[in-house]
Amino acid sequence: MHPQEPPQSTSPSKTTITITTTESIDPSSSSTAPTSRALYFAYGSNLSPSQMHQRCRKNPDISSRPVAIARLDHWRWLICQPGYANVVPPPDLRIGHQEHEGEDVPISGEEDTVYGVLYDMDPRDELLLDGYEGVDHDAPAAGADGKVPVEVRPKQQGRGDYNKWYVSATVTQWLDEEQRVRWGGATRGDDGEVPVLVYVDEERVRVASPRDEYIPRMNRAIRESGELGFPKKWTEEVMRKFIPVN
Repeated sequence: MHPQEPPQSTSPSKTTITITTTESIDPSSSSTAPTSRALYFAYGSNLSPSQMHQRCRKNPDISSRPVAIARLDHWRWLICQPGYANVVPPPDLRIGHQEHEGEDVPISGEEDTVYGVLYDMDPRDELLLDGYEGVDHDAPAAGADGKVPVEVRPKQQGRGDYNKWYVSATVTQWLDEEQRVRWGGATRGDDGEVPVLVYVDEERVRVASPRDEYIPRMNRAIRESGELGFPKKWTEEVMRKFIPVN
C-alpha cells in the first residue's frame, strides 16, 4: 500500500516498538539513532527526500535526510502486480512465491544488484512509514524453522502489503559526515556493510506495469536521487525499463 495522503495513526504517543531483532527503541526519542539500529533502505518512490519529508511528520529533518547510497547484491528490482516497486532477495533467502517466481524477474543490471538511498529514521516516523507500506503489526512470528533466519525476517507478512526484512547492505557513498564517522566508513568507495531495513512484498513478485499515479512519483525519486549521486547507469538499466519519463 502506498497512499499519497498520510495515514491516521491510532497508536499511543509513547509505545516501545522493535525495529531490529535485538533492540527495542522508544519512539518518543527524537535523537539520531544509535549504531546498532538498522538504517532504512529506500528503493522506490522514497528515494525522493521530498516525499520522505512529507511522510515523516514526527521528525522530518532527521528522518528525511539521506545519509548514504548503498546496494544489495544479487537482489532484483521490479514493479510488481499492484503497480509499485518491490525487490526479490537472492535465491538462498527466497520463500513462498519468491521461490517459484523470483527467477522470472530480470537480473538488475550488469552489476546484479539493487541500489538504494539510506535514511536514519526516527522510530516514530518508521511507524508512520509502516502504515504507508501496509505492514501488518499483528502478523505472527516467522518461527525458527523456516529457510530465512528470524534475524532477517522476524515476522510473517500476514495480511500486510509488505514485510520488514533486516539485512546487510554495502555502502558505496556516504552523504552524511556524522553518519560516516559513526559507522566507520570511508567517504567513497568503501565496501563496509551496515544493517538495513528493507520493505519486501513476499506475495506479489511477478513483473507488472506501474500505476499511473506512481510514474510521476518515481520520476521525482529518480531525479532527486540522481542529484545525490545515485548511479545513473543502473537507473537506466533497471528502473527505466519500468518507469517511462514523464
